[in-house]
Amino acid sequence: MQNHPPRTRRVPVRSFTFFSVLILGTTAVLSGCESKRLSPEDFPRREREEVLAPQAPEGMATSEDVPLPETSPEDQFREAAMLGDIAGVKRLAGQGVDVSAMDEQQRTAIQMAAFDGHTPVVEWLLSQEVEVDHRDSFGRTALMYASTADNAETVKLLLDAGAAVDLVDSEEHFSPLMFAAAEGQMAVVELLLDAGADPTKKDTDGETAIDFATSNGHTEVVKRLQK
Repeated sequence: MQNHPPRTRRVPVRSFTFFSVLILGTTAVLSGCESKRLSPEDFPRREREEVLAPQAPEGMATSEDVPLPETSPEDQFREAAMLGDIAGVKRLAGQGVDVSAMDEQQRTAIQMAAFDGHTPVVEWLLSQEVEVDHRDSFGRTALMYASTADNAETVKLLLDAGAAVDLVDSEEHFSPLMFAAAEGQMAVVELLLDAGADPTKKDTDGETAIDFATSNGHTEVVKRLQK
């Protein structure tokens, strides 16, 4: 991991990136900047003409000649989960889709649903015995994704289902509490602390949830974490 300049603070924040299929991700912001919660609408799907060369050299296939790949039932299932489409989730599962199927980043439907707090979808997936602490390629769990926004109901559901409160991701060693503190999500912070989250846990740069809350100006969260 690279060392960061003294005045730079990495803060776990929410973001979505779209290419051919929906992909979750996180970014970092500089000290003094407010964390911004982005929605899928901020990153619309790219049109075919933007993905394929609009003016291909002579003899090269053009966008009219090259068919787009079909969306798989598993992709549709994860997208339905991310959108909170419980009917679509159940319909596709009934057609034989593996409820634990992973995308290219090893993310499953429960992580997609948890990101925007689609509690009914998360609850149904848990009833299908999906792994509550499944980690994606970044080592992030559904609880980590849920903790990044005003998703207290979903966070409580995951905790009640046995989600590990102090797991950290494999990229920066961010914990659910760090994500919640960075976003100023007091209700989520309270739930995590009540579940035993460690406010003194440090990431790879030795920073804690208090540091993240402080850098984003979440003074009430800072006070709660200092109790």
